[in-house]
Amino acid sequence: MTTQNYIIYRTAAFMYQPGYAYTQGTAPSVPDALISSPVGTVTENNNLSGLTGIVADAGFAYALDADGKFPVGSIYTPSTRYALSGASTATTGTALTLTLTPDNDGPGEPTTVTLSDGNAGGTFSADTVTFDGCTNTARTVTYTPKAAGPVTISATNTGGLTNPAGLNVTVGAATAS
Repeated sequence: MTTQNYIIYRTAAFMYQPGYAYTQGTAPSVPDALISSPVGTVTENNNLSGLTGIVADAGFAYALDADGKFPVGSIYTPSTRYALSGASTATTGTALTLTLTPDNDGPGEPTTVTLSDGNAGGTFSADTVTFDGCTNTARTVTYTPKAAGPVTISATNTGGLTNPAGLNVTVGAATAS
């Protein structure tokens, strides 16, 4: 059985209310609550074979940190979305580089992104990429358009991240040489 490093981090801040004193007959001035441990604080590292059957307590969540980048006390901010970027013009038969980048510190679990050109007939060097847990490393692929005309490249994911708007590409015909 292979184990990997999972972190437990706060999804809700841990607050406390300082004590206060006042003289009888006067109106007390109650101090504001203070944050003792903010959202994102890593509270534990655990070697687990997976999260099947494991549920985090209220106010906490697990994230796969295979590279061990988030020690106890550090702050982990999970991805909520990712970006898709590339040129807005291309030529038939010529590869165009596309870049997919998660925001913040990366998703809490490996997340697969699937690319599509809406059945325009082009080809991707890989039609899926995977963002590793707790890693915001950009992934690149190439797209080679088949025919001239407008193409919209879209992306969907398995990790519940907000998908980016489609990338509109105007494809021009290749010139004969």
